[in-house]
Amino acid sequence: MSSVWRTAGVLRAGLQQFRRGPQQMTVRNSGGVQHYRQPPPIAKNQIFNANLLGGFMWFWILWHTWHTPDAILGHFPWPDASAWTDEELGIPPDDEE
Repeated sequence: MSSVWRTAGVLRAGLQQFRRGPQQMTVRNSGGVQHYRQPPPIAKNQIFNANLLGGFMWFWILWHTWHTPDAILGHFPWPDASAWTDEELGIPPDDEE
């Protein structure tokens, strides 16, 4: 009978913890205080490096898009749409109703 009361007590404690919701735990390590399941703070030099790398990436993309557009648009001559006939475009003749 005591095991039933013990199990009921454990279930009651778990239910109370569930009702309270998640709480922030503090973990003490040799490197200082860290918050459990929280991302580490971002340093200013990390932000600067990320912006520098992102800026270089966009420079590289735009530079090569401007100077070698064939890499994106293809290596073939574009067809002259003004030279196509109405029949090729699927347009019926004007006198047809």
